[in-house]
Amino acid sequence: MLFKGGDMSYTIAPSKNGKYIVCQVSGLMTREVSLAFTKELDRLSRELHIKRFLTDVREAKNVLSVLENYDYAYKDMQDMNLQRDVRVAILVAPADESHSFALTVSRNVGYDVRAFHDEKAAIGWLNE
Repeated sequence: MLFKGGDMSYTIAPSKNGKYIVCQVSGLMTREVSLAFTKELDRLSRELHIKRFLTDVREAKNVLSVLENYDYAYKDMQDMNLQRDVRVAILVAPADESHSFALTVSRNVGYDVRAFHDEKAAIGWLNE
């Protein structure tokens, strides 16, 4: 699935080996963008029975405020009734700290989320 709109785009598809779902995001990550691709990831995960995600945000900047990131994790993710038994590897550009707080609050609400700079390491963790 490819979505383009405004200052961002994302693609979502199963990996070649079918063990995880790949989501590539580019541009500005707003709350609306995050909601849209998270809903699609969850929908596809349930449809394909795949509980592991590789989310590549190396070309995306999180522009949510601290409060918006907090509300996203503690309210929006709860409201979407997302699956809890998933494993999420987030690929982040080495110099980009814009995703750090979002990862922290996601872990704090109980999701198995880890940040990686190396794609092979991320995939290795997903395939464990």
